[in-house]
Amino acid sequence: MSEGKRHLDLSVEIEATPEQVWKAVSEGDQITRWFAPIATVEPGEGGKVTISWGPGMEGTAPITAWEPGKRLAWTEDHGAKGPRVVEFIVEGEAGKTRLRLVHSGFGADASFDGEYESTSGGWSSFLQLLRHDLENTRALAAKTVNKMAMIKRPPAELMAGLKAGIAFEETAAGHYKATLPGGTSVSGAIVYRKDPGYLILGLDSIQGGAVGLFAEKWGDTTALTTTWYLKGEAAAQAETLLQGWDELTAGLSPAE
Repeated sequence: MSEGKRHLDLSVEIEATPEQVWKAVSEGDQITRWFAPIATVEPGEGGKVTISWGPGMEGTAPITAWEPGKRLAWTEDHGAKGPRVVEFIVEGEAGKTRLRLVHSGFGADASFDGEYESTSGGWSSFLQLLRHDLENTRALAAKTVNKMAMIKRPPAELMAGLKAGIAFEETAAGHYKATLPGGTSVSGAIVYRKDPGYLILGLDSIQGGAVGLFAEKWGDTTALTTTWYLKGEAAAQAETLLQGWDELTAGLSPAE
């Protein structure tokens, strides 16, 4: 790593083959199952990865390492702040696969703290979404829907408001139940949680994948992102599941 720089080094063990894990990180239609709603990959070193969460939230990066089944890296251009390198390393061991993610290039000074923390929380969440998909829903058709709002309230307040709005309740260790704004009852496992801004809920009760709730500091405001990773039955129910969600999040904005 470059002197004076920070990096993230995260890993997850997945009950899947190295080939399945490699496909999950190296093919566009597989990346959309656990990461961004839109993704394309032109394979091979010198190719490119394009990721998008919607207009104004997209980016393309050249692939700077490509070792099929083992290692993939792309390098992002962040202008004066310097490049960021995202690297996936796939290792099979004892019937499981260990996926390691190294994201490097963050400056050591305080101006990078917010970006570093939100990137850490985001990648930790996405790795668990990848694991959840490969271990539970990889054979099911998928549909990913993303919603984002910028709200001037602290992340903890927004997450509390979201939980209240869906009558979120922990029913047992690691499990929950809730009622969506449109009236659909959901329940399942809590896939990942890091307070205050990261909560991923499995949609086990409708054979449906997961929903990620993210509240991340963005300057003097908070980016409230809800991403639905819908699989199987739930993929065909997207319109019903998302009913009333915009009104719920709009109601979390402070009065003018």
